[in-house]
Amino acid sequence: MLSRFKSALMNAVGASELGLQYPNDSDSDAVTDYINSNLTIEVETKPYSRPSFLGLTNDETQVSADHRVRPIIVPRDLSRLPWCAGYAECINAGKSTWNEDQATATRGDLKLPDSNTTLPYVLFSMFDGHAGYQVALSARLYLHRVILERLLAIPSSILLNEEEDSLIKGRDLVIGAIELAYRQMDQMVEQQAQNGGGGCTAISILFLNGRLYAAGAGDSRAILVLGESERALTRDHTPDSESNRVRALGYLKGSDLLKGHFTSLEFKKRPLQRDLGSMVLYREPYMIGWAYKILTHPDLRFPLISGHGKRSRVMGTIGVTRGFGDHGLKAVNTGVSIKPFLSSQPEVQSLNLEDYNLSERDCIIVATDGLWDVVSDKDAANILRKTLAPDSPSLEYRLTMGAQELVQAARGRLVGRVWRGKPENPDDNEESALPMASVDDISVMVVPLYPYLCEHRQWIKTTQQERRYSTDGSQMQPNDAV
Repeated sequence: MLSRFKSALMNAVGASELGLQYPNDSDSDAVTDYINSNLTIEVETKPYSRPSFLGLTNDETQVSADHRVRPIIVPRDLSRLPWCAGYAECINAGKSTWNEDQATATRGDLKLPDSNTTLPYVLFSMFDGHAGYQVALSARLYLHRVILERLLAIPSSILLNEEEDSLIKGRDLVIGAIELAYRQMDQMVEQQAQNGGGGCTAISILFLNGRLYAAGAGDSRAILVLGESERALTRDHTPDSESNRVRALGYLKGSDLLKGHFTSLEFKKRPLQRDLGSMVLYREPYMIGWAYKILTHPDLRFPLISGHGKRSRVMGTIGVTRGFGDHGLKAVNTGVSIKPFLSSQPEVQSLNLEDYNLSERDCIIVATDGLWDVVSDKDAANILRKTLAPDSPSLEYRLTMGAQELVQAARGRLVGRVWRGKPENPDDNEESALPMASVDDISVMVVPLYPYLCEHRQWIKTTQQERRYSTDGSQMQPNDAV
């Protein structure tokens, strides 16, 4: 049985590409044990590289890492991305040696092991690394394989079921598969992360059975651009946005996790030694309002969550609360482990694409925070609409042009020694009036929606025809044959 499961997985994604390692177990219940376990694929540390669809040589990779010029890089062959999706990137302004963002795109046929059905899928993922590139690179190489493993474990009768009155729908199990895959990926990079490999945020866009699944863990973001409207498909996970979750864990397990160095309480203003014994405003996790308490010595500990917005930090150290890696990360000057407060669980949103009147200009923008730190959702959508509006050149080029324009808007230009964006007032050319541009790595994907919907409709038509022919053939009697 395990052999059949292995074969199904190899057929689904290509044995030569996969390189997975399974236990040598011949027991008939092995596949059940495998699905129920958290068994992980062995992660092999690879040398630094850029996304394979860019087609960069080693020399070109070196040139792309020029922090002074910050060249905007696009794929040489646009057809290497599904539907010629747009992609562009540029390196940071000296923050790290390499561009620590990574991205991948894959398409194939999910050959369900318990039926004759072959279900097409397309998967895009993007990762923003920090404190090293290794974890983001490993996620680029392995996450899509782990997601496919989990999808193959779903019975086809349920995976294909979208009846609204069903207790369990196919989309529920797909979401669960993505969530389990993210947790497994985090476990896979544990040793790598403990050895200084850092961590990364993650975002995945899966097209399967007529639906779009957008999964995000961290502060990379995907937005949906439909006609003249736009909305976020994922939510940023920062210490500020997840303050209650993080502080609640510290409140419940403070002695074990905070080690007497931090407090999970939030104060209206940072308490000082001179305030001891006085009444101060504070609140506990999950509180919306405020209360008064007498300030004591334990309240002077450093706050578990400090700062606000993009400046917020967990234990004064890290500015994202979800993603992969960071297993060896310690709070500054304390040695306290931060990993218990970081989650690999993505938030997943699912959309039925048939519910939308899609056109060829409707897209998803997927980008790391190098874009979103300086470009709003609305501005990004407007830039994309403006680029896609003309009828020429062909759409496949305009998608890439759209990604380029978005990267350019975030990167800006070098003015003196500082990267600056465009002024809000075109007549304002004074250096002091120019807004700051992003100095982070910037990666942007522009994924069109309409091509997948067309492909899915054709798949339904072909599948129905095959079933009809199969039924007609099985009902023929021997004397019916000509």
